[in-house]
Amino acid sequence: MFTFYFICLLVGLIFAVLSFIFSGAFEAQVDAGVDVSADVGADGDISGGDVGVGEIHFPLFSPVVIACFVTAFGGGGIIGLKLFPFMPILSVPVALGTGVVIGLLVGLLVMKIFKAVQVNAVTTAKSIVGTIAEVTESIPATGVGEITFSGKGSRISGPARSEENVDIKRHAMVTITRLVGGLYYVREHVDEKLRNVQAEGKAST
Repeated sequence: MFTFYFICLLVGLIFAVLSFIFSGAFEAQVDAGVDVSADVGADGDISGGDVGVGEIHFPLFSPVVIACFVTAFGGGGIIGLKLFPFMPILSVPVALGTGVVIGLLVGLLVMKIFKAVQVNAVTTAKSIVGTIAEVTESIPATGVGEITFSGKGSRISGPARSEENVDIKRHAMVTITRLVGGLYYVREHVDEKLRNVQAEGKAST
């Protein structure tokens, strides 16, 4: 039985490490699921907002929890063999109890981490709404272009659509109105609209 427990301990440990490494992508998944919208007035101020982020459900039988259960099962079984050398069968309940307890604790811990990242994603997205950006690739009325703006001490670029379904030329200044799954919705900034009106007036004269 020692060999069986040792294999469980070794395999579970390796699988747990790999699961934690590859599950690091969950932050990006949470960010991608953020849906933030707001009403931005003509002066660029945010007059109201609606933030919605789908709940994150961390399954009990996730790879991380299963890996930790197997690891704890193997370790608990080895301890059980040490505690009951003359009755190896008693090591089974020790192994099961250890695996269940450790698995549940790890599940609760990871769930808390998921929720913390969820809150951070909402906060970050809310801070973006109302930000002034520059169009770096023209945005067609029914298509996608690109904007660039300052955030977190650096320049951030991303795909963008027109909130009003109008063409927005390159280098125009826009206001970010909402963020949906990594796609920025924008509206021409009031100064940009005034320049367009003035340009049209001069052209007509």
